[in-house]
Amino acid sequence: MDYSITDLMKAASMMSKKYFGKKDEYTISFTKEDDGCWYVDYPDWPFDHHNLMMVEGADDLCELLSYDGTHTKIKVCVNIVSDKMPKGWFRIAKEDSSITGGAHYQVDLVAANSFGAFIWLCPVTLFVLGQYPDYMWIKPLNLSESKMKELGLKD
Repeated sequence: MDYSITDLMKAASMMSKKYFGKKDEYTISFTKEDDGCWYVDYPDWPFDHHNLMMVEGADDLCELLSYDGTHTKIKVCVNIVSDKMPKGWFRIAKEDSSITGGAHYQVDLVAANSFGAFIWLCPVTLFVLGQYPDYMWIKPLNLSESKMKELGLKD
């Protein structure tokens, strides 16, 4: 992959806006495309589309949290240090990270055993969230009551 200085400058600008405009809460959408792979929806992404692909457990988590088989929408709260969030949320905790190597997270979800307890998030996370948060609390959106119960997110 060869990127121009202009591409890299645009990306650095996007990332700095995310970092300096850092929020505690985000809504993020994912789509399963015709190739059968999950991608984060990131408008105006300046690099190759394949960089947005969910892999190494993140794709399985998208599948698990999908409300219609091809879309997943989540609310994410970052760096809230708590063992307990309200019903409907689950936590992922960072195990390790590096700027170019992404980050591994342990998933604290009843249904996590169906795909493994860890996911890997690539450096695109830095563009989406501006950081690799130590903790992320995730709330799946648009899921049915029965699916929420199946995931252990509802009594």
